[in-house]
Amino acid sequence: MGRLADFLRALLARRPKDEAEPAPGPMDLRGGWSLLGAWIGASAGVRLSQARLIPWALGLWLAAGIGVLLLLRRRHGQIGESATPSFAGLALGCGAAAIVCTQLLLSGAGLVDPALDAAAHNGSTVRIQLELTSAPSTSTVTNRFTPGAPAHTQFTADARSVAVSSNGRWVRAAVPVRLSFAESKAPNGELSTGSTVELLATVSSSEPGDRQQYWINAAAPLQVVGVNAAPSVFKHMRERFTDNSAALPHPARALLPGMVFGDRSPMDQELSTAMKVAGLSHLSAVSGANCALVLGFVLALSRSAGLGRAATLLLGLAALLGFVFLVGNEPSVLRAAVMGSIAAVGVHANRGRNALATLGLAVLVLLTVDPWLAGEPAFQLSTMATAGIVLMGRRMAQRLNRWLPAFLAEGTAVSVAAQIACLPVLVTLNPSFSLYSVPANLLVAPLIPLITVAGTLGVVVLVPLSVLGVALIWVAGMPTMVVGLLGIWIAELPGALRPWPVGLAGILLAWSILVGALIALGYVPPTAGHWRSRILLAVQSVVTGVLLGLVLPLTALVPVPVITDWIIAACDVGQGDGMVLNAGAAGAVVVDTGKEPAAMNACLKRLRVKNVAALFISHRHADHDGGIAGVAAGRTVSSFFYSVADDPADPPYLADASGQQKTATQLGSGATGSAGTVSWNVLGPIPGGINTGENDASLVIRFEIQVPGADRRVSLLATGDMQEEAMDQLIAQGTITHADILKVSHHGAANGGVRTAPTVRPVLALVSVGKDNTYGHPSDTALRALEENNVRVMRTDLSGTIIVGWGDRGLSVSSLGPSATR
Repeated sequence: MGRLADFLRALLARRPKDEAEPAPGPMDLRGGWSLLGAWIGASAGVRLSQARLIPWALGLWLAAGIGVLLLLRRRHGQIGESATPSFAGLALGCGAAAIVCTQLLLSGAGLVDPALDAAAHNGSTVRIQLELTSAPSTSTVTNRFTPGAPAHTQFTADARSVAVSSNGRWVRAAVPVRLSFAESKAPNGELSTGSTVELLATVSSSEPGDRQQYWINAAAPLQVVGVNAAPSVFKHMRERFTDNSAALPHPARALLPGMVFGDRSPMDQELSTAMKVAGLSHLSAVSGANCALVLGFVLALSRSAGLGRAATLLLGLAALLGFVFLVGNEPSVLRAAVMGSIAAVGVHANRGRNALATLGLAVLVLLTVDPWLAGEPAFQLSTMATAGIVLMGRRMAQRLNRWLPAFLAEGTAVSVAAQIACLPVLVTLNPSFSLYSVPANLLVAPLIPLITVAGTLGVVVLVPLSVLGVALIWVAGMPTMVVGLLGIWIAELPGALRPWPVGLAGILLAWSILVGALIALGYVPPTAGHWRSRILLAVQSVVTGVLLGLVLPLTALVPVPVITDWIIAACDVGQGDGMVLNAGAAGAVVVDTGKEPAAMNACLKRLRVKNVAALFISHRHADHDGGIAGVAAGRTVSSFFYSVADDPADPPYLADASGQQKTATQLGSGATGSAGTVSWNVLGPIPGGINTGENDASLVIRFEIQVPGADRRVSLLATGDMQEEAMDQLIAQGTITHADILKVSHHGAANGGVRTAPTVRPVLALVSVGKDNTYGHPSDTALRALEENNVRVMRTDLSGTIIVGWGDRGLSVSSLGPSATR
């Protein structure tokens, strides 16, 4: 009883308000330098070929060596002591980048397979053997407009090529690829990680920096030539747990598998959206928190049993390794386990005070093993959250403890520190924030340890001791139901998802809040005499003052030139697509949004668009869906549609001026609809059609726009980024016919094909493309095909926003200049 009383007193204790606050110790920035160097090296290295990687790696090793030599000269008194941090930063940053680039070289990243490269360029079919590195995921496209129309299914999986048939013999080829096949081409039996398949396929190259170098699209049914020989006991344990969880009430049965081992498949779209709006979606993915809870539970048991520190550490690391195998060795799980292991070793070595250095080491290890993590938002958010908790959590908890009990102060500090640190990344993904995220996470925090520990134990014991396993499922399931119901309730509160300023202003504001929090916590005191502290404080003050005191208010007073007489506008959104159709009293129909919300928002302001009747996202590439928040900024959005080649469980979403969360509906060929003076018919992608990548999943839509005050309709064919083979398939089926205006596919790239122009026979072609882009868009091939068919071409890189109207003589075209909306 005495220990329990002491424990409760510690939880409820508060610091005296007049107690002097301890100054934060000096930050060990060595981990920060290595973290930054590794991140830059990984981000740039994955985009380089082997030939370019070699000089970069050598140059980075040379720079790191120079930094070390300068440090040695400092040790011998030949250089002043004030230069030491700069030389240490140079050595650590360049050394970390050199390690990552060297690993990319040794692993063969950036190598081009001659056979696959030739097939991608000439469009030929190849016979190839692939080993799956992930289980196939399913994408179901549903026609929401035509009653009774069947849905069609597409499968995608990550794989590694084993061999390519060339001149009657197999040639070894080991490059990462992404496999895509229709349901009609699926093999008999289930495919799983490790299975080897043989197939006839077409090949297309991926975008620079993609983890998978080629898209492999099945042209004939797959043949299984090898099966995964690895034991499936862990998979069987997870499946048993999911099956038994189905007996729980909703939403516990849908949430529990995700909260224990990251399986979100039981979650429906409504629950998934609610958890996002409430700021609780991270709970249904395996993260460092899961690993920390499992590790902490095992360490507590070991200490209670009287084991020594070394034995406790080894047992904890063994439990962590078992947890990785239990939940599946996915990249997110491995990332969490590596961070947890390094943190545990750091604490064991009494180096908890150097938490930032420990985080830098963890990031370096992870990016060395998998450099593509640098571009993944989940990894960015995980790192930023950890850094925020390390730098701000304890200091913030000390201050909050003057007004709150210790357990509330610590929980609030951890949640707020992570939220502030993640803000710069979150607003670039979706310029909005969850208003109730902090209290929501604070309320569920006491339930998470019970859910994680009881659920994990349930997975382990369910097979040998089913009665005990089912009991543990219910022990974990009841608090899980509370989490789910709380998330649903919070998502329905007024203003649960609030918009954030779009574009550069929003990003700078987020960083300003983060730096301001560090200053407020005393890490950069205003009275500091060090020149770095004064510069950082000055930058923070200027950024905050300019954004909050000048720029944001004044922009509301500057009149924006508007356009009143228009039918179609191809917005100048840089290297991307963003098109607006006048729907009369219903508002406007928007097709794609460009990459930056600010550019799309500016274009819609000039067009005086306040209501968006329908928003179409042709496919899930950033240059087509990155500006969604710009469409929703201060406007209502009635309908929201999209298409995707992969990841159907994570549709795009937005929060419009009504404050309501809207999730996009996936469309396929045959979908029809109308809004005001605009009607549409979706022609592609077709069920089981060619799919060599995300571009071929593009919506191909024929729009009809009623001309105001005239008995005339203008037709527009919007083609997204669909490539030549998939477009030729549509043409061969006869679905592509004449249209007045053609939105040229893939920004005029050569792989957009040359048959569209003579088939459509437009009078005007619109090319949405960025000025001086590095892709060579539009290509001479595409422009020549349009010229040979006597089509007038208008380009946003040369003309800026292009306005199509209607005059006495028919269609009229004007432009605003290449920098009018940027």
